[in-house]
Amino acid sequence: MNNDWIAEIAQDISIESLPESYQVIAGIIGIENTLKLSRHIGGMDFYFRKIDSLLLQKRDEKIRTEFNGFNHRELARKYGLTETWIREILRKKPVYEQAGLFDE
Repeated sequence: MNNDWIAEIAQDISIESLPESYQVIAGIIGIENTLKLSRHIGGMDFYFRKIDSLLLQKRDEKIRTEFNGFNHRELARKYGLTETWIREILRKKPVYEQAGLFDE
């Protein structure tokens, strides 16, 4: 689908002229991208799911990777968490990691 003409039209449209639900999207990704998105998924019953669980999983992976055995405080500051929460993340095994035969 050729969307070259959308960029030209987007210049003449203000966020306020868009339907309210589109205004939020346009405020984040811009009017042109909102119009392109509408061309691709317009008319579909589309639910934009929150991905907090994926983001938190990835954050926890990064914390485990960056942990050097002594940097609880540094990680807590970097990720806006308490040292206690950093320790809890480090204590928990990732969901995808299979426990060994004799692990508790």
